[in-house]
Amino acid sequence: MGNDSRINMDGLQRGMDAAGVDVLVAVSLQNFFYITDTLLLSQMIMPERLCMAVVPREGKSGAIVCYCEERQTVDDSWITDIRTYLEFHESPMRALAEYLKERGFHTARIGIEKRFLATIYVEQLAALLPEATLVGADGVFDEARAIKTPAEIKILAEAGRRTEEAIQATFQSARPGHSEKRMADDLSTRVLNAGAISFWITLSVGDNTAINHPFPSTKPLATGEILRVDVGGLFQGYQSDVARTAVVGSVNREQRSTYTRLREVQRELIAAARPGVRACDLYAMYQQAFEQRGFSTTSQAVGHSFGIGMHEIPVLHACEMTELKPGMVLNIEPAVKDSQGYLYHIEDLIVVTCDEPEILTNVMDTKDLFVIH
Repeated sequence: MGNDSRINMDGLQRGMDAAGVDVLVAVSLQNFFYITDTLLLSQMIMPERLCMAVVPREGKSGAIVCYCEERQTVDDSWITDIRTYLEFHESPMRALAEYLKERGFHTARIGIEKRFLATIYVEQLAALLPEATLVGADGVFDEARAIKTPAEIKILAEAGRRTEEAIQATFQSARPGHSEKRMADDLSTRVLNAGAISFWITLSVGDNTAINHPFPSTKPLATGEILRVDVGGLFQGYQSDVARTAVVGSVNREQRSTYTRLREVQRELIAAARPGVRACDLYAMYQQAFEQRGFSTTSQAVGHSFGIGMHEIPVLHACEMTELKPGMVLNIEPAVKDSQGYLYHIEDLIVVTCDEPEILTNVMDTKDLFVIH
């Protein structure tokens, strides 16, 4: 197995040992990038163009990619054993099977991504390697990726910082009367200029805040209405995801109280995110804290792990028994509606440590509701 400081190779090895897997095959965009350090645009827009990373319990890792992706993989990856297949002329599963046979894995227990690999490909691989055993290994990847390496935490912290700075600058430049779309375009440009290669955005004001993920509209920012933004970009293959709430023009007593209580709940949950605490425990704390403050619980989750994927394990919901461990990176994001139906949302990125958690998104002072003048 190769050695890359960004990858939790020890976690992958432990997972393979526990699952009794001889070799892992990573095919999804997320896990191919995780293993190879190569982020392929074609995997984003044409996932059917398979590229595969092979990670054995013993020996060097390899990759099998479509011929047109060879140059980038060679340039970007730490893996040196890179093979190609000719798209439309040969099956990627046949190329994979031949490589596994060459490496002596024709009778091995092969870990595959059952959540991603289409049934037709699983059937092809099974037919091509009749003496092998195909084993679902999604959990091996999930559990290894749940514990971030210092290199990953550094990337995530920087991505969060740049995204939050973009939000702050956009809030400062926005004015009552500007449209949601104008403000969203400004924020999107700032995220891209900060180094993201792609982005997503939810930005809404007033009644539109109650929609979970609305597209920005021509609705103007009206005085007295709540504005909610949830935005992220892709930085060096890793996501950012930050949510902030503001009020347009002036804040009234109910708005100030609602936001203050919401942030109190969030900070209590962040403080409680320590090793040994289960994801479901945090969700139960969230329910209790909301009830104590007169809020109604409407969300089925109050946060999620985070990294290459938007929602990695554990997701913080009532049925998730996973215990938090040092190195886990989580987004904590309670949300609540006021009497007008406006939705308030605050989301911060934290890393679980051996002691108290560290907040990675700390550019803005979120103690008070931001006012757009």
